[in-house]
Amino acid sequence: MLHVIGGIAVSARTQMLKKATHVKSTKIRRFKTSPVFNSPVVGELEFRQGTKICLERARLVTESWKATEGDNIAVRRAKATAHILDNVTIYIRDGELIVGNFASDPYSLPLHPDLDEDWIPDALAYYLKDLLTDSEKVECREIFRYWRGKSIADHIVEAIPGDLKSYLTYNGFFYGWGNRLGRAAETPNLEELFSVGINGIIERIGDRLKRLDAEIDELDAADYVRQKQNLQAMIIALKAVIKFGKRYAEKSRELAKTEKDEKRKKELERIAEVCDWVPGNPPRTLWEALQASFFINLIAMQLEFHGQGFGNRLDVLFNPFYQRDKEAGRITREEAQELVECFLIKLSERGHLVHPNAVAATSGNSDWTDVTICGVTPEGDDATNEFSFIVLDAAKSVRVPVPTIALRYHHKISEDIILKAIDLLRTGVGYPAFFNDAAAIPWLISRELSLEEARKWVCPSCVNAQVPGKATRTYQAQVGCVNLSKCIELALYQGKDKDAYTGKQLGAKTPDPTTFTSFDDVIDAYLTQVRFVADKLAKMTNITYAVAKDYCRRPFASAFVDGCIEEGEDCVSLGRGSITSINVTGTTNVADSLAVIKKLVFDEKTVTIKELVEACASNWDKKEELRQRCINEVPKFGSDDEYVDRLAREVHVKTNAEFMKFNDYFGYPMVMNGSVAGGYYGYSKACGATPDGRKDSESLADAVCSPMAGRDKRGPTAVLKSVSKITPTYNHLLNQKFLPQFLEGENSKIFAYYLKTWADLGIYHIQFNVIDKATLLDAKAHPEKYFDLVVRVAGYSAYWVDLDKGLQNEIIKRTEQGFN
Repeated sequence: MLHVIGGIAVSARTQMLKKATHVKSTKIRRFKTSPVFNSPVVGELEFRQGTKICLERARLVTESWKATEGDNIAVRRAKATAHILDNVTIYIRDGELIVGNFASDPYSLPLHPDLDEDWIPDALAYYLKDLLTDSEKVECREIFRYWRGKSIADHIVEAIPGDLKSYLTYNGFFYGWGNRLGRAAETPNLEELFSVGINGIIERIGDRLKRLDAEIDELDAADYVRQKQNLQAMIIALKAVIKFGKRYAEKSRELAKTEKDEKRKKELERIAEVCDWVPGNPPRTLWEALQASFFINLIAMQLEFHGQGFGNRLDVLFNPFYQRDKEAGRITREEAQELVECFLIKLSERGHLVHPNAVAATSGNSDWTDVTICGVTPEGDDATNEFSFIVLDAAKSVRVPVPTIALRYHHKISEDIILKAIDLLRTGVGYPAFFNDAAAIPWLISRELSLEEARKWVCPSCVNAQVPGKATRTYQAQVGCVNLSKCIELALYQGKDKDAYTGKQLGAKTPDPTTFTSFDDVIDAYLTQVRFVADKLAKMTNITYAVAKDYCRRPFASAFVDGCIEEGEDCVSLGRGSITSINVTGTTNVADSLAVIKKLVFDEKTVTIKELVEACASNWDKKEELRQRCINEVPKFGSDDEYVDRLAREVHVKTNAEFMKFNDYFGYPMVMNGSVAGGYYGYSKACGATPDGRKDSESLADAVCSPMAGRDKRGPTAVLKSVSKITPTYNHLLNQKFLPQFLEGENSKIFAYYLKTWADLGIYHIQFNVIDKATLLDAKAHPEKYFDLVVRVAGYSAYWVDLDKGLQNEIIKRTEQGFN
């Protein structure tokens, strides 16, 4: 039953479920030099009270691995997944309609010692000391001791040459995730699941095995064996998933027997019917479709592997089921919305342990998960439907930070859905984020996708683009992170880091800047530092791929990736249309810094390069007058000023071109990735003062296309005009902050026109903070009053109370935009 509270329709059931859901976010208490990791910037982790580590998955995968010695790697991985699914503790929470869990209780996070969590044992005495009992810590260390030399991470580290190993840890400049595997996963293609169910997919694999035997004379023996092993492994994993669903059916019947509330008893009996049928068979109803998709996502992203994202377009996938249910009288709109609310809350239960290097970019986040709506059909028509509105209404009701919503915008889109989206934005949750089909689709076509395929794209997380079931690997291959502002800093110090940080030769040895005779010399020194990074990351990445291809088999997920069954291949080995990407931050600060150097040093000649370098080296000590000149006398990106916008375009395009000079394992050029999230803040902590007026360790500009906080003074449209001059050669991230009143009443239509302007300018992405400064200041001073406040950080939303004070300050500092 829906009730109206504060103007928002809410379900009593889902409000109860939300309140009872334990948030598994990771918070940074402070940045410091780690006692565990040799890095100048590591977040000291803090978890919500009550968060625990569950050893069950780690224990089960270890048992299976010990019992399957001698089996081939694909079958071992499949049997490990099956052993986990057969034995992991399952439970059904009071009131929930969509079921499935990844740990033995709602408060815990699983471990993946077989993959890449080799840092866990060392962290048990520090960041994780309160998440396990003493006896559990002993068992945990024993489990990881067994996996030493056997985990995928260890295989990768062993293969990486000694001179590259140091770049597996953030050094204040960049690091390659290498053995972290990028927390990656393909977005499964659910269309076939909905058509034939897992039983139908198993039958298809069986047919492929028969054809494989018939083709033996045409195949190399090694190729035949590999294909057969991969296909057999898929069947093992898929059969286990059917049993996993039936375990929940049995659990639900067991609970129904003792349930005294008749309404809940019938719900439990219905859950049993649903889980008996899916995911083995094709779903017949909306409830079955939602449950089947959740099972697939749960296993692919958290039990078989520890990936992130959901991605699939909820409205396109589920509207046909909803319409059939409605026409048959099986469901009302109200009931459909409640099911979607339950689905969103199930996704919000997720969480993972984040490496302290990476948490610098993810403070307050529990998981990276977006659901996508709208966009166009394969024929190019508007894909918006009734279910699109249901998704937005459900999101407005539950207002959880995870998952967020990605809305695909295009010139044919319904005005009604945009106004509905603005209505959700006005609540302050920070979503939907808007993605422009006019920019995304051509970019994906450039990666060897057909127009029809590209029109199916989704955003699984942050600002990534991927086509479900296609091995485009946009998300799979985020293989490192680079602070580009450090490139401009090091270009001024001949590649050497400040003594205040590491004092090491971090980058390439470039010429003494006092010898620069032209602005081109500055650009060359900057790009030399970029090439230095790209070369290191390409080598590390390609070694990672080569090792992962052999050791990181994912038989379950492979069954949902196009081409894997036909070719008898594992999804990790497919690389057609590969997009290996490097997360970057600091682009705006580079552009603003170059504008200062060009204008003051080379155009006006009122400051020497030596004076500017010395001022930055001293952190502007006794140089405040010069610093203010750099801030106020030189145009800043976001003001629609061609002087600096031209340089920003050059920074983005030329930097990306440097990365593209290096090919990934599959032979495709590497590219930049704007999915840096909160890294603009975390990775700034080891970045020295820059010519744009930044001080040592001061935050960089957020996202990759946003102006520096407080320097976008000519209104929101001027920001769009600046960003529009940057060709979207990779997936950009753009933040803006608006006062809530500009999304209310008649202003909502003006805001809709503003979004049309954004789209017409060809910008890839935009997202919004819609909470006024006074509220945020009060929330900072009185967090106990704002425990449920959700804000947009950068590429993700988070509870305000889970953000560290510094990141809160940066969000407060963002310019509050409005319309004159």
